[in-house]
Amino acid sequence: MLKGKSIALTILMIIACSLLTNDNSFIIPTILFIGIISGIMLHVNIKETLLNSFIAFIIGSIIAFIVSLITVYYTYGGLYAIAVVQYSLISIITYIIIGCIGSYIGYYVSEELGLLNQK
Repeated sequence: MLKGKSIALTILMIIACSLLTNDNSFIIPTILFIGIISGIMLHVNIKETLLNSFIAFIIGSIIAFIVSLITVYYTYGGLYAIAVVQYSLISIITYIIIGCIGSYIGYYVSEELGLLNQK
């Protein structure tokens, strides 16, 4: 049921995205794009695709949060790290929701591409 390689690849893409994008306005479309790619990779059925992407985005966002927290703590100090912790719950939930929406879109994009290849 769970596709291990695709979950690991999605987690790596989320971590790379969080490390490479420092601008918060750019990370939302990037997470959506990662979700679309994840939905295309996990094209089995819609329930498994959403479950796999949900698990991958939970793990990936928590790891990305921990990495950014450590970076902020050692760069700016404890007060900024507290601010990151306060902001993190909203951002983690947002990343999970947007990633699952992207995965849903990616599943149907993959389905349409499959139908176009059959004709």
